[in-house]
Amino acid sequence: MWIEKIELTNFKAYKNQNFTFPKPSNGRNLILVGGMNGFGKTTLLEALYLCLYGEDATHHLARAGLQSKNNSYAKFLESALHGKSLAAKPDQMRVVVRFMDSEKHGYEIIRTWFFNRKGALEDQEIRLNEIENGIVSPLNGDALDDVLEIHAVPANLAPFFFFDGEQVKKLADQDKNGWIKQGMESLMGVVLLKKLRDRLVQYQNNRRLGQSVDRTKLDSMLATLNEKIEQQEQLQNSLFIYNEEIARNQVRRDEVQQSLMSLGVGTYNAKTVEEILSEEAAKKQLKVNCERTLENLLADKLPFHLISNQLMESLNSRFSSEKIKLDWEIQKQELEPRKEKFSSAFFDTDFIKTFTQLNQHIKNDLVSCIAQAWETLYFPRPEGCAETILHDYLEPKQRQRLENAFSSIQIGANQIRDLVTQKREVETRLSELKMRRIKLESIDNDGVLQKLNQELADVQTELELQNKQLGDLERQNVALDAVIKNERATYERENDNYIKTEPAKSNANKAQKVIHLIDELLPRLFALKTEELSQAVTRRYAQLAHKQHIHHISIEVDGYSRLYDNDGKEVSFDRSAGENQIFATALFAGLADVSGYHIPLVVDTPLARLDSQHRKNLLDYWCSDPDRQVILLSQDEEVDEELIQTVRPHLCKTYLLKSTLVEEGFYKTIAKENAYFGGK
Repeated sequence: MWIEKIELTNFKAYKNQNFTFPKPSNGRNLILVGGMNGFGKTTLLEALYLCLYGEDATHHLARAGLQSKNNSYAKFLESALHGKSLAAKPDQMRVVVRFMDSEKHGYEIIRTWFFNRKGALEDQEIRLNEIENGIVSPLNGDALDDVLEIHAVPANLAPFFFFDGEQVKKLADQDKNGWIKQGMESLMGVVLLKKLRDRLVQYQNNRRLGQSVDRTKLDSMLATLNEKIEQQEQLQNSLFIYNEEIARNQVRRDEVQQSLMSLGVGTYNAKTVEEILSEEAAKKQLKVNCERTLENLLADKLPFHLISNQLMESLNSRFSSEKIKLDWEIQKQELEPRKEKFSSAFFDTDFIKTFTQLNQHIKNDLVSCIAQAWETLYFPRPEGCAETILHDYLEPKQRQRLENAFSSIQIGANQIRDLVTQKREVETRLSELKMRRIKLESIDNDGVLQKLNQELADVQTELELQNKQLGDLERQNVALDAVIKNERATYERENDNYIKTEPAKSNANKAQKVIHLIDELLPRLFALKTEELSQAVTRRYAQLAHKQHIHHISIEVDGYSRLYDNDGKEVSFDRSAGENQIFATALFAGLADVSGYHIPLVVDTPLARLDSQHRKNLLDYWCSDPDRQVILLSQDEEVDEELIQTVRPHLCKTYLLKSTLVEEGFYKTIAKENAYFGGK
């Protein structure tokens, strides 16, 4: 599949622009669209998302590294309408995307949005055409989702193929584990399963007939649970906003550091300054991480150590003895049906039949003997077995979680001491770095260095505060998540009991079985793909990185990534901005590989902040599959003349974006075909 055309009308800086792309052939699969910042490169990527996925696009723009200042589809479109359109009419905006899955067959999607005279979105229209041997036939727009899933890619997987290369690196830096887990969930349709589960719960609630105390109680429990879930969604939205603010401040910090490095600063060369600034930033982050880990230990585990050992041991012993009793009772129940089968088989033998017919008294004695002998199979009770079950309200899964909790709450004095020592050492090193920066200030004659250092100190102070506030929100989210899990378990237990006592609700009972199936399925789904994903990411990272000491990358079910060297030892090292981008790109490439879709890659700002070797490796990767169309939206310094010569055998088309000021505040972008920076 390849993108043949993207047509923009009244979309941001594009008044009327048509991009056409040839099919990859003869090893030529690379397309370069060059433009300075603000000239419309990212606009092209946004237009692709909006045309293919409509309102669903706004949920995926942020994951693709695109700035979505608000999650409102209408607001996004209203801000995208070309500024001159309302004054001159028409009052509409349109994006057309045509993609082909063979020489003679493909699809064309046309989205048109209509606005009133004040620029507010009023209506939208979607048209879907099928192209067969040059003949265009209209299809029902409702078929678009199926067409995208079969012939292109569904919305939840699009960010693996259409993304901002530099911004994705920042997203991965902020929450790498959560980001990878989201990608895994998208791969396996977990989001859809969760939606199905929520709908089944709502269906059950609607199926309850009549008014009863049980129903009133369940409705109240469900309302409380939904309220908590809504609070968590708001909290997670706040977390997302904080992460975006931190990312913006990190960019601002990097820009100030770059300015400092460019000064040279007397006898200190740029490399020395870079090392000082890089180490200072790393130590500050290490201090934040150390404080956060220490706070989590004291908040989550220390309270359990304030409870007497006798009480904790008593509880642990009680739960262990009850588990022995429950296992024993299950064994008894499993053996009981065999007793009757054995007794029947015994008395059906010819000898016993003849013998017992002569003497009924002997038969009764034999029955008694069999019963006594059978009892010895599970009597006496196992050692440590409880007489009664006091905690009968606990389900097996809850008992397992309690058992895990007892084993995980231990905290040693050495652990706290090591963290305190590490924090003190980091603070000492930060003081040394600060003194070195003061020495640099003393040789500044025009005040530029002092100003830059003050700006750097301000942004770092703001980052420290934001990271602390982010940590508070994360702890609140963890605590609320535990409450939600507990209340959901209680509701589901009560709901199970309610359904069992109401035979008329057979459909609700069926829905409950599906809900239980989903609950059992979700934890197991991740294990199915983690090994395949680990191998794919390892393969891509080896292809992209110029450091070859990483032998294997392991992705775990919680999204955590571990790097191992050739000796099987875990590697932990501070990656540079470029290495982080390479790592994030390898993760995206691995997720794309595992998805099974072979569609074009569209990458905005693909090579920013990368050294020459990493740039070459990335371009080699993009050119390695001659059948995959790759569209790179690059700045002037990303793909320079030397790199152009390297990729020229793979280049099939170029565009150069030119922007002109129409009137104050309004720009118009025109794409010049078969042109690029430098006039080549």
